[in-house]
This record gives sequence, C-alpha cells and structure tokens, in this order.
Amino acid sequence: VIPLDPPARPLAEAAEWNLGERELEVLQLLAAGQRNRSIAAKLHISENTVKFHLRNLYRKIGASSRTEAMALAHSNGLR
Repeated sequence: VIPLDPPARPLAEAAEWNLGERELEVLQLLAAGQRNRSIAAKLHISENTVKFHLRNLYRKIGASSRTEAMALAHSNGLR
C-alpha cells in the first residue's frame, strides 16, 4: 500500500529555505534530473563543489536523500 497523503511534517516554501544563489541553481538542475557531473559542467564548477552545495541544501531544506530533495523541489514549484 502506497500512502497518498503528504508527509506529516509541513513542507517549507522554497523562499523560506534561504538557499544561496548557487544552491538554488544546483537544486533546480537536480530537480530537472541532472547528475552531479552534468550539473558541474553546466555551472562550470567541480563535482566536489556540487557535492558541497548538495550537502548544504539537503540540510537547509530538511532532505535526507537526493530523491527527497528532488521531491521537495518539485512540490515547491522548482523544475
């Protein structure tokens, strides 16, 4: 059985996440299904820098995985 109700905890709005400009760019590319290597290439940064931004934004948005971060981004209108 797959629950259809949203998670019990309220989702923060994207504006309340206080993401930096680069973190938001990384999240948008992540939400579009991009892998770390392609995110790095598009933003002209290293893969390690992408991982750094991902760790920070996971903490800020309350995500514990890449999939959860993508789901939160989609539910808040980021594509």
